[in-house]
Amino acid sequence: MSTDIPRVFSTGDKGTFGQFTAEVRWPTILQNAYDDLQLAINETNSQLAKEQGEIIKKQIAGLKQDVENDAKPTLLPEQYKDFNEILKENDGQTWLNGDWLFLEILLYRKVNIFFREQSEWDDFDIFQRLKTSTFESSKNGVLDLATYYHGVIEKFNGNEDAIPPLFQEFIEISLWGNATDLSLLATATLDDINAIQNSANRLKQKSNILIDDSEKAFQYLKSQKGTGRVDFVLDNSGFELYTDLLFAVFMLDFDLASSVVMHGKDIPYMVSDVMIKDFNDIIAQLEDPKFFPVEDRTHLDFITKRIKEYVEQDKISIKAHPFWTGPLDYWNIDPSETKYGGAECHKELSTANLCIFKGDLNYRKLTGDRVWPRTTPWKTSIGPLKDNGLVTLSLRTAKADVIVGLREGEDEELSEYWANQGNENGSWWTSSGKWAVICFNDGSN
Repeated sequence: MSTDIPRVFSTGDKGTFGQFTAEVRWPTILQNAYDDLQLAINETNSQLAKEQGEIIKKQIAGLKQDVENDAKPTLLPEQYKDFNEILKENDGQTWLNGDWLFLEILLYRKVNIFFREQSEWDDFDIFQRLKTSTFESSKNGVLDLATYYHGVIEKFNGNEDAIPPLFQEFIEISLWGNATDLSLLATATLDDINAIQNSANRLKQKSNILIDDSEKAFQYLKSQKGTGRVDFVLDNSGFELYTDLLFAVFMLDFDLASSVVMHGKDIPYMVSDVMIKDFNDIIAQLEDPKFFPVEDRTHLDFITKRIKEYVEQDKISIKAHPFWTGPLDYWNIDPSETKYGGAECHKELSTANLCIFKGDLNYRKLTGDRVWPRTTPWKTSIGPLKDNGLVTLSLRTAKADVIVGLREGEDEELSEYWANQGNENGSWWTSSGKWAVICFNDGSN
């Protein structure tokens, strides 16, 4: 196989999910942001906030128009050197014919700047309303998992033989929790959310895990004898964060880790990504009987107490480095990247025994969102991370064009299957959220 590094996916790649995202999904997301901002303007009593809100509305509408009209992205304020450096290097790209990953990150940064420039809105999360309402709609899945975990503790605590299958179970719960992605599910119904989150569906999805390195990850953690730190580079707030917290509690309760550090985002990002405030919010929401009104809170109170205790003991904590919302892919998590935080993040993650990267965006950043042949080995696709000392595990529900590590002929089989299900683009099976991968790398030569 050629070792040449492929180009990145472009929003101009005909017939790809990236093209669909730029032409359809981005305008929809911006329109939703516009509408939610109008609701917030209506709710405020501050005349200054109303006036500033109108300014932001016009800016969001202008950005939506720029995307739809395939304009060239404009430079950001001068303090955003990392973004502007890339914009200048790729001066010819437009919203509908440029690097998909970079432009998607740029889109959210521009929206954030609109708010940060207005004193009454500088810490406003335009996606908060959607985050809260969607998690509130996740009651059945939340209760199902709380009941399950309480039963696991009562039945298997201290049972060494139970740990391997339970690790497999909780890694899959965390994996499929990623299916609740608000940037893709903005129009989902309550039935859609319940279908994604129920235990029967998780069991059915087991056969859709195309690459499963769970056993490698378990054996590695087991070799650390419970003394190590496990880091999560988080993806979505709400239900997915809840499943990540369950996975973290499990590893702490069953002595697979001594502490868990989670890495969130420093700005509202990709609609539903976790900020530090979202981490704090979820604990308050789990405690609030009005948020999840149920007759019997025994199981929910149990898991909420476990999470709170570990947070208070600093065994579960969260940080937010600006690198995670910057424009660089994860090939830059390396000591050699000294300008924009890559070396800092490498140093931070080096103190962990295992780094778990959650979700589709993190997978895209790990692989550089490049047009790899779909049979490319995972180790090849992650660049310097293959051997720069970080032990990594990617849990990804596939929602974009890039995928690697497939066996010969597998992509063709799945493309044919997806087309036969009535889908126009067979190759979009990789963007459907129906298949997943669990990819481990030990970071050594």
